[in-house]
Amino acid sequence: MKKKIDPNGELTLMLALDLTKMDEILLNYVSFLCKVWKVKHLYITHNIKQYKIYDLYDDFLREDITVEDIVDKALQRNIEKYYTGSVDHTLIITADDYTESILTHLTREYQIDLLITGNKDELQGTGALSQKLVRMIDAHLLLVPETTKHQIKKILVPTDFSSGSAKSFKIAKSLAEQTQAEIGALHVYNIPSYFFPYINSEKAVDKTERHLQTKVKQFRKKYELGQDLKFRYTDREELSVVEAIENHALKGNFDIILVSVRGGNNITSLFVGSVTNALLIRHREMPLLVVK
Repeated sequence: MKKKIDPNGELTLMLALDLTKMDEILLNYVSFLCKVWKVKHLYITHNIKQYKIYDLYDDFLREDITVEDIVDKALQRNIEKYYTGSVDHTLIITADDYTESILTHLTREYQIDLLITGNKDELQGTGALSQKLVRMIDAHLLLVPETTKHQIKKILVPTDFSSGSAKSFKIAKSLAEQTQAEIGALHVYNIPSYFFPYINSEKAVDKTERHLQTKVKQFRKKYELGQDLKFRYTDREELSVVEAIENHALKGNFDIILVSVRGGNNITSLFVGSVTNALLIRHREMPLLVVK
């Protein structure tokens, strides 16, 4: 399924909670999103992992109450306390050993445009939940860290000049039009240090940036990107590409990073681009939006 975010339309959001301290942050942030984006409906969901709960507690509960009742009351309390948005919401509680499978099913059943979850969610013994979700769900995925700010004034879109990153710019433009945000494009390059004893480093950087200017011109024309979109280039030097992106985002006071699920090696939907995959498991100071 090809997902689009239409600035003239309305989004259907799903927020995944886990009954931790992160829920307060997520409910506050989705309240902010409901005020600045056009949101049609908000689904709030929590999955009870059967292997963690039922065997341990069922024998101790009164006959007139269930685990689902307890979870429902706890979630309702948090929603009443921290959700301040005016958009109508629906609470969905599920019980399954595999959270990623349930969320995949729910995003399809309710035709979700954007799934929102905390940046620290993990699956037992299998790595980050976000890495599973980004491969399985049809919706876009928004990861919200603990330190997020309630503003979207600057959107950073890293690019490798692929068709995947071109899609990211179109979605960034759609969201920016709802918040009057500024979009910044970033390309990270590297000239290996072992070349420097044999070449003039200043000339190498200058030639690289002239080449990138040509690439940007071609990229703008091919994907009909406006001239007002600002492109920046940075040599990652000894940093990884992901570290260079995060450093640029921090120094530039960007409020959100928006990346495509796949970059230049667009082989199959089963694979996630290496940079996007690395971003998924890191703890940033701003949200990460992964577009499909």
